[in-house]
Amino acid sequence: MRLSLLAAIVLAALAAFGAPLAAAAPHEHAGANVAILTASYGSARIDVLAGDTVTWTNDSVRSHTVSAADGSWSSARIGTAGVFAHRFAAPGAVAYYCQVHPFMRAEVDVQRLLLDTPGSTAPGQPLVLTGRAALAPGTAVSIEATDGSPAVSATVDAAGTFSATVTPRASTTYRALAGTEASPPVTVLVLDRKVRASARARHGRVVVTARVAPASRGATVVLQYRLKERFGWWPVRSARLDRKSRARFVVHPHHAVRARVVLVADDGATALARSAPFRVKAR
Repeated sequence: MRLSLLAAIVLAALAAFGAPLAAAAPHEHAGANVAILTASYGSARIDVLAGDTVTWTNDSVRSHTVSAADGSWSSARIGTAGVFAHRFAAPGAVAYYCQVHPFMRAEVDVQRLLLDTPGSTAPGQPLVLTGRAALAPGTAVSIEATDGSPAVSATVDAAGTFSATVTPRASTTYRALAGTEASPPVTVLVLDRKVRASARARHGRVVVTARVAPASRGATVVLQYRLKERFGWWPVRSARLDRKSRARFVVHPHHAVRARVVLVADDGATALARSAPFRVKAR
């Protein structure tokens, strides 16, 4: 009884916001969020998967609407901090605007295939590309690169996702294909960086200095020790590169160790470049 009451409340709330109550697609996904600003939508165009729900939040002091350009659906006026949600079932480009401020316009492009935004990698470093599909489980997907490298294959699983490993040697654009369906392209940035690092004793402590070239301000570097008890390289400290693409670590090792500094991707784990090993002496 309580569950039935809760479901009724949820449905009523959705109806109040103007969200459609159509049956769920075979693969229901979280969707996307778009901010509504004073005189524009936060994203002029977004890609979503068929079955995704897009949620708009009014971050301005003005009231706005989110209204389909073809008149098929619309929110009521959305006040400050108000929210409106709409589920996009069919593929295609859907233009929308604000009825209060008609110059505010944007678009949702609904796809059957989407590749997730990839991170960066180093030349020849394997990278797993992931994606989502509004297609039947077991559907074969081919992931092709614009640089002419061989296509890789994937299969849509029961959750509507797929993945495949690519090994780009330069920055490359990829897209996923399944029959007549094609995803929007995504670009993998391949960064050829060099890391130099050294250590010196100073005032009873050891200072490790690292520099990355070409400049990579804001990127993360990790100091690693070669530890027998850990069976290999082990992270000790991490730091962000400063405006001169440098980082400094202050350490107090109790015995001499081999060390290196690794430039990592945005995921904090994928190595983009490594310094040559160097020796860190005990205090």
